[in-house]
Amino acid sequence: MKELVFRYHNQQIKENEKTLLCGILNVTPDSFSDGGKYFQRDVAIKKGLELIQAGANILDIGGESTRPGSVYVQIEEEIQRIAPVIKALKEQTDIPISVDTWKAEVAKAAIEAGADIVNDITGFLGDPAMAEVVGQTSAGAILMFNPVIARPEHTSSKAFPKFGGEGVYTDAELSANVERDVLELMMDFFDRGIQRANTAGIENDRLMLDPGIGFGLTKRENLILIQQIDQIHRKGYLSFLGVSRKRFVQNILEENGFNTDIHSEEGFENRDLASSYLSAIAVLKRVSIVRVHQIPAHKMAVAMASSVAMAESEADLNFGAYQNK
Repeated sequence: MKELVFRYHNQQIKENEKTLLCGILNVTPDSFSDGGKYFQRDVAIKKGLELIQAGANILDIGGESTRPGSVYVQIEEEIQRIAPVIKALKEQTDIPISVDTWKAEVAKAAIEAGADIVNDITGFLGDPAMAEVVGQTSAGAILMFNPVIARPEHTSSKAFPKFGGEGVYTDAELSANVERDVLELMMDFFDRGIQRANTAGIENDRLMLDPGIGFGLTKRENLILIQQIDQIHRKGYLSFLGVSRKRFVQNILEENGFNTDIHSEEGFENRDLASSYLSAIAVLKRVSIVRVHQIPAHKMAVAMASSVAMAESEADLNFGAYQNK
């Protein structure tokens, strides 16, 4: 069977390599306390370098919040938030940078500023010009499954903002999608995005697929998509997974009696610790990149799980007795 590869510019990521950590860098007003753009930019650059120093292999930079209840950010405003940060970081580091946007004009400006990958949470279906913009470059793209576009009338989708996607599905399809099996719905969604990519001249090995955890999904659906993420690999693509601090993680902790109060140190740390356990599972599921807020716990989880996953290549060491000190 052909080895799966993801390419961007003249670089590539191969399957069965160690899972990479993608640090989240949100350049949005609700991410930094000061409302001034210069301060946000300065703090964002500093934070990006700190993520790299902590062990991030990739940075994912976004200028628009897409959580439930968030509002649309105008294109020029989004560009002004992220392009200077990307440019400044590229002058100080050579690690790859992905831009978290679903808007073609923002993606174009980000690539011109130095972004290597477009992380499109609408899987090329939100903005009809996105595939063409990426296709005119050698950048890679991450296509995320977005149930908010595929079934906007589903209860879990209604709290989210609109992500474009007009005309992608017929009214009859949108109605049927509400009751459709989530794995079947995800694969059909990917097929539509991949078709747009291929039409724009983007080869399949420049695409990576993301199951879209936390976007308009029920708790059960989130867990099933993680459990069945190998279906993406069987489809012929490497996978990208973002579960860090998602609401269902908090729900599982609450159900099991753990502190989840983000205003307490223990509750805040518990969210990241629980998220890191999912990163360990992701390694064993052969996920290529995990997108995370906090690096150290995830770095440790990936290191331990990678040693299990790649046991045959580990040193055959003999251990002596513990030394009393």
